Amino acid sequence: MLPTLRQLEYVVALAETGQFVETARLCGVSQPALSKQIREVEEMLGLTLFERARPRVLVTPAGHEIVTRARRVLAEAHELVTAAQAWTGARRGTLRLGVIPTIAPYGLPGLLAKLRELYPEVSYAIHELQTEVLVEELRAGNIDLGLLAQPFDAHGLTGPDLAFEPFVLVAPTGHALAHKGAMRPEEIEGASLILMQDGHCLRDQALDICTHAGPPPPTAIAAGSVTTLVRMVESGLGATLLPTSALATEVHEGQGIIIRGFGKSPPGRTLTLQWRSSSPRGDWFEEIAGVLRKHYLSLNASVPKVSGGQPRIRAV
Repeated sequence: MLPTLRQLEYVVALAETGQFVETARLCGVSQPALSKQIREVEEMLGLTLFERARPRVLVTPAGHEIVTRARRVLAEAHELVTAAQAWTGARRGTLRLGVIPTIAPYGLPGLLAKLRELYPEVSYAIHELQTEVLVEELRAGNIDLGLLAQPFDAHGLTGPDLAFEPFVLVAPTGHALAHKGAMRPEEIEGASLILMQDGHCLRDQALDICTHAGPPPPTAIAAGSVTTLVRMVESGLGATLLPTSALATEVHEGQGIIIRGFGKSPPGRTLTLQWRSSSPRGDWFEEIAGVLRKHYLSLNASVPKVSGGQPRIRAV
């Protein structure tokens, strides 16, 4: 006798929430029914998957392996359905898109409108995730597509690079870097920059620029979002590096902020769309990648005036 897919969904959900009440709510069943299904799986396998501790249920060592395999089985079952849809050419259902936080607020709003127009029978579930988590969720089959920035561990994934997005420096008026003209990377050496918290790829990319410019600058302040970064700059706490796509939303006249571009060879990031190499919907995802590329290029029209040369998002 084998566990059903529904039972495997219960096992995975309980491992993720650690609580029977919350798992029952998410899965749309009563708590007694959930407990019965979990016990049936454990009896079927001859293993204890969960330690019934309080206040949280703990996954046993054996349970960790079973949960990992259950995720894999559920991902394969999901792809079985999508493979059938791919053969029929269907563009319907729910598309689960993972996006890193430094892209989501700036690239998504207009993009979703375009996708809905092209694929009216598709709904979209957006997951805002840091790069490492996004890649794990993509491999596990919990999301279908990932919109993120290079570099990352691409094992088991495929997809095209979309666009190169330059960085600009933003600094409060009166700051040592807040003067007109193109920014030179070596100017950053010794400067104190406000960066993102650990775990955000924008922080790593900014530190990489600083390393090429010279010794990494001291960073006493870390922010959790691009919006917070800009508010800190606006308050006079320091300068930071921003992706071009964020400027139209985050920087406005009267904030007391100077924006400087890097001239002809600006540092920046390469945006990419990724999916599992095993996904049967590669042709459709390539179509979506084309829509994304055009969308990002269209953002150039809304970039405010920048000192030292206007940054341009370009296709790759």
